[in-house]
Amino acid sequence: MHILEIVSRTEMNGAILHCLLLSRELAQRGHEVSLLCLPNSWIGRQVADDPIRVIHSDLHRWPTDELRRIAGIVRQDDVDVIHTHTSRANFFGVLLRWFSGAPSVATAHSRHFQLHWMLNNQVIAVSEATRQYQRRINFVRGSRVKTIHNFIDYDRVVGVPPDARSQVRSSLGLADDVPLIMAVGDVVPRKGMLHLVEAMPAILASAPETRLLIVGSTWQREYVSQVESTADRLGVDSRILWLGHRDDVHQLLAASDVSVLASLEESLPLAILEAMAAGLPVVATTAGGIPECVVHDETGKLVPPGDANALAEAIVEVLADPQLRADFGQAGRRRVLDNFSADSQTALIEGVFQQVAMGRRAA
Repeated sequence: MHILEIVSRTEMNGAILHCLLLSRELAQRGHEVSLLCLPNSWIGRQVADDPIRVIHSDLHRWPTDELRRIAGIVRQDDVDVIHTHTSRANFFGVLLRWFSGAPSVATAHSRHFQLHWMLNNQVIAVSEATRQYQRRINFVRGSRVKTIHNFIDYDRVVGVPPDARSQVRSSLGLADDVPLIMAVGDVVPRKGMLHLVEAMPAILASAPETRLLIVGSTWQREYVSQVESTADRLGVDSRILWLGHRDDVHQLLAASDVSVLASLEESLPLAILEAMAAGLPVVATTAGGIPECVVHDETGKLVPPGDANALAEAIVEVLADPQLRADFGQAGRRRVLDNFSADSQTALIEGVFQQVAMGRRAA
């Protein structure tokens, strides 16, 4: 098949990373893959050495000249399926379906009220929670939406150097026995970093040497300032290391003792899957699709969203028990291999593509 992947962000996030990994997997399986993305985008640079054609567009919808230009490429290249990620790309893909005649599949990486979802041939929901949202809020017919969990690059996560833990800790000025909590994600309200900071006094009361590593972009300055001022007020600011965006997340995971996700809203967090693949125990909330990743008391601990006390209690329990951490980490790694592998999930996505392509040919 010839598959056109469309994304509409210049920077990297979970949806963009999934599109990159999927595009590479599809190309390796013998499909012809084209990528439609914004100029100067992160993903466009990543595929420079891959057998993937890159088409640049600002994805404007009005006037319709750009839709007509891309529709011409779709028809000329005999594209079988349009596959979109991220909100602007999803709407562009629905319109492109009408302009080109090629079927569209949209992957729902988040949960927002947007009625254009119902206009796709198929919707892929990255979690069951997201599928239910699409059915209930965006009125997508049950026959047109299917849950297929995302996958991660497992080999890259586990392929860190054996001395990564000591090297990273040395660079951070941390001894090997300092308890290290790692939180990955943009510092925005839905990620719940404020509640994690609010949990720190109780954590430090149990394990005074603990450090919290926050890895993620800090572009939403108003919220970041709120988190920083809360840390200062609670007297825990000296125990927090703000690393911002990093390209060595997998090495940082190897240096950590527990991964925490305090989110108030999630669809399917790749950061949690990567932590589990790295063999880390996880403490997370029950928001959205997180319980589809983390099995409570098997691969980690789950607590209610927004509950700093419950978050602190769970983290303290995990930090205090090395055997529990090891058991959770081993079980988490097995769960990722069994349920979130590139082979299994790409095959399911291919099945959706084949279904809509056959429907078009039959029509």
